[in-house]
Amino acid sequence: MSSEQPVRTPQQPYGEVFDRGYQHYQGERLGRSYAIRALIIYSIKRGLGIKKKWTAKIIPFILYSIAYLPAIVITAIISFFPGETGLGYSSLYGFLDFVILIFAASVAPEMLCDDRRENVLPLYFSRPISRLDYLLSKISAMGILMATLVFGPALMLFAGRALTDDNPASWLVNNLDEVLRIAAYGVLLSAFYAAIGLTIATFTTRKGVASAIMIVGVIILSGFANGLYFAIDDPATNPVVFLSPFDVLDGARAWVFGTGLGGGSMAGDADLPGFSYGLVIAAIVGVAAAVMHRRYVSEE
Repeated sequence: MSSEQPVRTPQQPYGEVFDRGYQHYQGERLGRSYAIRALIIYSIKRGLGIKKKWTAKIIPFILYSIAYLPAIVITAIISFFPGETGLGYSSLYGFLDFVILIFAASVAPEMLCDDRRENVLPLYFSRPISRLDYLLSKISAMGILMATLVFGPALMLFAGRALTDDNPASWLVNNLDEVLRIAAYGVLLSAFYAAIGLTIATFTTRKGVASAIMIVGVIILSGFANGLYFAIDDPATNPVVFLSPFDVLDGARAWVFGTGLGGGSMAGDADLPGFSYGLVIAAIVGVAAAVMHRRYVSEE
């Protein structure tokens, strides 16, 4: 009786090496400027929740709606009732200050936290951008996003008033100074909150923690400063107003738009020179810039 021999299959090779040769990159080398622009655009999209889950778009959508709704309503009222002047720019920004605080607290961590948590900074720096380029790109993206919320509603209100006037060209010429005031306070407001938000984001990789620290910190610090000021009730404590972010912005806004504060607020009661609030904001922005430079550039 014959037994069948098992059929043996040839052993397959473990791996194969194909010599394809080395080929130089033939495409266009876009360089450093393109990398910076791409990083700015990517950061803007990330801050707005674009190309992320729909839940990431909820907060930006709500905040933009809240910010632009008053300007739209006031413009509509002026168009139907020409004699009405509506809300002033100072009052509009008084309403927007807290909205912009929430916006800055939600966007600033998106600029910096994820890149450090995911350890992709070495990947960025392997490209033709430096640490300073990276930091300036993130600041630029933050500035662009803040500008859409800070300048947009006020400029919409300005345009609405001009278009609903009987002589738009004459009204525009006579009120150009309002654009300068909007620009001045918009820069102060956006730089103030952006500097605080980005500085906090450099110390943590958790976006929720950074947002909470900024919002809660601003509220607590303002409340503490007000409590201390009115508890002591002495002119020597007037500089305590500079510890309150809300009152610093109130003072700067009154200074830029030439409106009164009244005695109900700490800034109004302290009656300090208006330019001092602008100097405090400039000092805070300078300190924040130094901290961010130390955290990202000096450690190279």
